[in-house]
Amino acid sequence: MHLRRLLFPFLSILSCTVVGTVLSRPAFGWDEYSRTSHQRTRLFSTGTLTIDTRVGDLHIEGWDDPYVEVEAEKVVRAGSKAKADVLYDQIGVLLEGQDKQVVLRTTYPSRRLWRPFRGESQLTVNLRVKMPYDAALSLKCVDGDVRIRGLTGRQQIRVNYGDVEIDVPDVDNLRLLDARALLGYVQSDLHGGMETNSAGWGKRTSFVNSSGKQEITVRVRMGGVFIYGEDE
Repeated sequence: MHLRRLLFPFLSILSCTVVGTVLSRPAFGWDEYSRTSHQRTRLFSTGTLTIDTRVGDLHIEGWDDPYVEVEAEKVVRAGSKAKADVLYDQIGVLLEGQDKQVVLRTTYPSRRLWRPFRGESQLTVNLRVKMPYDAALSLKCVDGDVRIRGLTGRQQIRVNYGDVEIDVPDVDNLRLLDARALLGYVQSDLHGGMETNSAGWGKRTSFVNSSGKQEITVRVRMGGVFIYGEDE
């Protein structure tokens, strides 16, 4: 669900103004190419998966296996397949550590001070991740939509530009929810009905249950947050 499409027109205009130099690069003569890879490592239910990525969407799902499984799709824009092959090598997808601490991160070419975002609109990494449902998740993303489903462990989510959608599998087990958007909006249906606030500055929703265990904190700089309970 691309929640940013629902924001007020002024937010869309402002967004284009802020990131227009990144997104408006001419695409004439370019085609889109993709390459997919897979990685896997062990992670205990008491461990933490840390994700640090720059540009691309993330889909994260909890499962019963004591492993982190990553499907990474590199998407590049180039004038030919040969040029695309060169661009693939400029993006790294690293899965490091095991058992108690696993780190998943993407790497890009070094930035130049006078043109820090040059070429980044050509390089995207979309990640599909499966992880132990009760392990902890710490995630940072610069630009991308994040979808999280089926996790009962602690979640700490930070996104600069994008939408965050979180499925809470057991609302009764939720101890703390603190979701904020600096510029955008926040929606939640955890209180028995859809709680919606209009787009604007400093939007947030919170939920406290002293008998629960799971803690979820979300920080979005520009975009939307949607928190919902899983249907029984």
